[in-house]
Amino acid sequence: MPTNSLQKYVKKLQKLRRGEKGDEGPAPHKPLLLLSVIDLINQGHIYDNKIFPSPDLAETFLRYWSKIIVNRVRNFAMPFFHLKGDKFWHLYPNPGKEEKLRNTKRIRKVSDLLEVVNYASLDADLFLLLANQQSREVIRQTLVDKYFPNAKLEIDGLLAEERQVGEYRQLLLQEVADHPFSYQVVPEPVEEENPNRSTAFRKEIMRLYDYTCAVCRLRIVTMDGESATEAAHIIPFHISHSDDIRNGISLCKLHHWAFDKGLISLSRTYKVIVSPLMSDRHPTEWLLTEQRDKSILLPEHDLLYPAQDALKWHRDEVLRE
Repeated sequence: MPTNSLQKYVKKLQKLRRGEKGDEGPAPHKPLLLLSVIDLINQGHIYDNKIFPSPDLAETFLRYWSKIIVNRVRNFAMPFFHLKGDKFWHLYPNPGKEEKLRNTKRIRKVSDLLEVVNYASLDADLFLLLANQQSREVIRQTLVDKYFPNAKLEIDGLLAEERQVGEYRQLLLQEVADHPFSYQVVPEPVEEENPNRSTAFRKEIMRLYDYTCAVCRLRIVTMDGESATEAAHIIPFHISHSDDIRNGISLCKLHHWAFDKGLISLSRTYKVIVSPLMSDRHPTEWLLTEQRDKSILLPEHDLLYPAQDALKWHRDEVLRE
């Protein structure tokens, strides 16, 4: 990419249109969103010129926000929509919402954004710059120097954390490709779980199951990355010390609790087993018993399915007979 193209976008990014609100000064939302996009490109989670208003992006945005912004209302929807005014960010409507997007002048709620907008794209030349590590770093530093000069240490710390989480996510996927699933019970005491690897495990499980409970298909996601589902270890970490993706499954809070307590488990054919302690005659237990023998939601690729050895351990050691 020619140097003059990089210079062109550096100048554009130094002149973002940001509304001012009283004594609070110019809004920080747009540069924070762009830093978040850069992080996900850097980690390989945005790999083509389609930027979806995803929980991953929102969570990254809010991690920045919580570290460096005080006394302002956080809002992910507003910059995602209003960056279009800076002419290098382009919005694409959901099917049937073309006219509504053309006529919408202001968006503040995430629900309104998701109703109308499918994804955003950048100018093709800008996306090519961000796909290159060297020019991506120049652009990232431009945003930090211009809009957050007093928060460089905090931003660098967050960037280091995000990079390590991204590296762990890649490592977890590579482990699946390179090694058959295995675990070893390790006696206490043991070292604590690495928090960045734990975050990587959670994010990958959420991505593989699309924030959906594998048992009941419940999917409720907020745009700060909060979900009604959780990344559950099949063999608990304190026993297996394994964040192997095949030792994980996405479960809603009810079915996570029931799984950990041995009230449900999974068969070799990935069907729900319900403990005989649960009675069909009791309405309060129907939320579990109605799932009996139903097939669970599975990742797209069978290499990422829950490991058979892990499921056997759970049936033998946890399921209550």
